[in-house]
Amino acid sequence: MKLLALDIDDTLVCTGKLPSERLIHAVQRVRVSGVTVVLATGRGFLGTKKIRESLSAYGPLIHYGGAVVSDGKTGEHFFANYLRPQDVITAFAIADSFGIHAQIYEEDTVVFRKANAFTEQYTGILNLPFIVDPNLLYRPLDAIPKVLFAVDPSKEAEIAKETRALLPKHLSVLTSKPGFIEIGSVSSTKGKALEKVAAMLGIAREDVTAIGDNTLDLDMIEWAGTGICVANGNDLVKEKADLVIGACEDEGVAAYLESLPV
Repeated sequence: MKLLALDIDDTLVCTGKLPSERLIHAVQRVRVSGVTVVLATGRGFLGTKKIRESLSAYGPLIHYGGAVVSDGKTGEHFFANYLRPQDVITAFAIADSFGIHAQIYEEDTVVFRKANAFTEQYTGILNLPFIVDPNLLYRPLDAIPKVLFAVDPSKEAEIAKETRALLPKHLSVLTSKPGFIEIGSVSSTKGKALEKVAAMLGIAREDVTAIGDNTLDLDMIEWAGTGICVANGNDLVKEKADLVIGACEDEGVAAYLESLPV
């Protein structure tokens, strides 16, 4: 292993948590052996700040589900692939038809049309700036990495399936957490971003390990030489993974890294 790609939420840390001392030491152990550690997340740059600082993960950062890859220290973009403005408008029309919350991201700022309990919790946990704009769809929409739907987890599969049927084929419909449906470009996935990062660093596919939990991580796990899913992960992802390790709440990633003969 020369490159280790790690999803954050429900893989490295459970909701609202920071890395434990055990996890910090486990990541440091592989890093000092020469492994490049890359965070690959649906979060934005600012939303990863505390995690990056805790783990000293200042290499390339894959964020917004693969739409953007930045320098983990400066935030400078290595590359970015945004949605088309019409795609954002279409996604919001679908959200309106279901009567569900949708939001976009302008760099690190979350933008939504109406505040609610979800937006309060979401921006509070990640300490993110936000804008409430009832006329959101009249804002410039040419640098939007993704649209996020927030739904009742019990309806997630049904709404995701119906959304997939309504959206054009160049858009993906993936899940990152229970109740989070992410709309992005099919060319802006964690797997495609990880492939670019590996090429940028001169690391072969077989020397890459990727660990995640949900369908937002699936193509990253399939692309990597070793693809791993945590035990609390999506059943499809566990089926496709080369290895299933302990759950997030049991510090499965830390235990796996501790087991490596580095």
